[in-house]
Amino acid sequence: MTILAILLVAGVALLLGGTLYAPFLARLMGEQKSRTTPAVAVNDGRDYVPTKTPVVFAHHYASIAGAGPIIGPVLAILYGWGPALLWILLGGIFLGAVHDFVATYVTMREGGKNLTIIARRYIGPAAFVMMLVLLVAILVLVCAAFLDLSATALTSKVALSDLNMTSGQTLFREQLLPNPRTGVAEPHALIGGIASMSVLVITAFSPLMGFLYLKRKWPMWLCSLLALGVCAVSILVGLQWPVSVSPLTWKLMISGYVLLAAGMPVWFFLQSRDFINVHILYAGIVFLLVALVAAGLRGGTALSAAAIPLNNWSEGSRILGPGWPMMFVIIACGAVSGFHSLCAGGTTCKQLANEPAARRVGYWAMLLESFLAVCVVCCLIAGLPFSVYKAYCYPAAGGGNAVLTFAMAVGHTVHQGLGLPVAAGALGAMLLLEGFLVTTLDTAIRLTRYMIEEGWAMFFGRYDVFARSAETTGARIGAGAAGPDPIEISGTGGLTVRPPPLASAASTTTPVATKGIFRAALRFLQLCWVNSGLAVGLMLLLGLGNGYAVVWKIFGSANQLLAALALWVGTIWLLSRKRQYWFALVPAVFMFVTSMTMLVWLLVTQYLPGWRAGRSGMAALLIADVLVLSMTVGILAVTVRNWLAKRTFAPIAQPS
Repeated sequence: MTILAILLVAGVALLLGGTLYAPFLARLMGEQKSRTTPAVAVNDGRDYVPTKTPVVFAHHYASIAGAGPIIGPVLAILYGWGPALLWILLGGIFLGAVHDFVATYVTMREGGKNLTIIARRYIGPAAFVMMLVLLVAILVLVCAAFLDLSATALTSKVALSDLNMTSGQTLFREQLLPNPRTGVAEPHALIGGIASMSVLVITAFSPLMGFLYLKRKWPMWLCSLLALGVCAVSILVGLQWPVSVSPLTWKLMISGYVLLAAGMPVWFFLQSRDFINVHILYAGIVFLLVALVAAGLRGGTALSAAAIPLNNWSEGSRILGPGWPMMFVIIACGAVSGFHSLCAGGTTCKQLANEPAARRVGYWAMLLESFLAVCVVCCLIAGLPFSVYKAYCYPAAGGGNAVLTFAMAVGHTVHQGLGLPVAAGALGAMLLLEGFLVTTLDTAIRLTRYMIEEGWAMFFGRYDVFARSAETTGARIGAGAAGPDPIEISGTGGLTVRPPPLASAASTTTPVATKGIFRAALRFLQLCWVNSGLAVGLMLLLGLGNGYAVVWKIFGSANQLLAALALWVGTIWLLSRKRQYWFALVPAVFMFVTSMTMLVWLLVTQYLPGWRAGRSGMAALLIADVLVLSMTVGILAVTVRNWLAKRTFAPIAQPS
């Protein structure tokens, strides 16, 4: 079998899922083209804006397509490319795309509200609080994993011999290091330093781009040309002056940047930086697919005996842990991802001009992400022999580098298909992956900040400080004024959603008066820099003491658990309307059992023993694991209790 055949089979399977299964689900959920969507009904020109489906699709895909569909397959293909590919395809069609479609459709039908608000409507305020805590924990895990991955990418080094280059070349700076494959010291290229400088240049130009694009209203085509120019300049500057600092220094530098970006107006860094960077992302994805197809057409990708095996379940289970549930949570975003429900309920559901758009955006964007994961698998099995893959990703001495593994796989695939130097493909892969990583960190820290603020409002909303803020915010939003800074969840810029009022402006309860130190403390908790600092501090608490390989397992588990809970909320919504719900319930149960099993396994076999042994970072992972488990059990317990009391899931009368 050739790589071209794998791509063809995978593409046909995903297309069949989108053309046959998605319309079937739409009929079961009651999709109606004539029903008015929140975007059309509200159409405030700010948050709720009916938008053409292709534009919303690009926005949503840029939101969900982070580094997950790249890093997950790289780590999990140790179990064999057959199991990895099957999980990506079956998971993408029957779990991930269903999850994204259900989350998008339900949040749209509920007036453009996110899943925590819907949980409060149908389950109660206790479920709202527990889901909020769970979301903060999951976002912190996302940030910690991607922080370490970003620092790894920006400081990666590769042996010149692996790039088919010799010492004295002028493209990369050199450093004498042991080759992870041979253990022999030889010159290494500082390949991550080029992406490092590219990140710095793009970030420096971001405020100017935001001013021109969002403030001066320059036309889109002109801004895109400028963005392409900035991207080209950033790479050229990186080639000339690559940055070489330690991973710890990069972690602290990135943390400082996201702290600043999360507290600044959204157009200043986040929207504008992502608008520039998305041009590298889209070009990189197209380049990757073209290289694979070219390699297949040239006949150079037939699988050899040295390639990554079809099935390597026993060795993978011995090194990483039991294939179930391990592989199913390591490959998160490429098959199913709870993070997507945050994007669906954040901006996507507020932009849909008609109900069928929820299917075309929610279901098909996930299929495209699954196809990206398929392309990554194909690059790995076409570009790297199994021994080389293990030497990079799982060396005997430890300290593997999944980022470099992906870059080298792409480099050799590009060399086979297009005849370009291995170094060119590897550099392109590094730039692509780093763009995904920083974009996700930008988004996740800002989202964490808003979740923390929403939590303070929930706990202290009865006091006058928060009550007055809620009344002011509600009045401003109701009057169509500027309101608080919007949240930007995509890499495309332009489509935004503002944070909810700090507490319900509709409440008629007399607020409790505060004074002195307590009043000052409440005002302190309202400061955006305080909550941004909390988000960054929690990220560093997990990210400094643990590498991505450690954090990825609990991140994947919590992320898949959020997907199960999102499907669970969707199931309750369908039950309340007496519609069929098996297509949401079955994957919810599977992901719930898988994720909970994984979290318990991590707790018993790694975190508790590591904490008792005094290993660095284990206490934070132990707390995160217990927190996610307890919040999930609590949400399910409240749901069952409410069901037994009422035998129905009708909306609960309360302000939303």
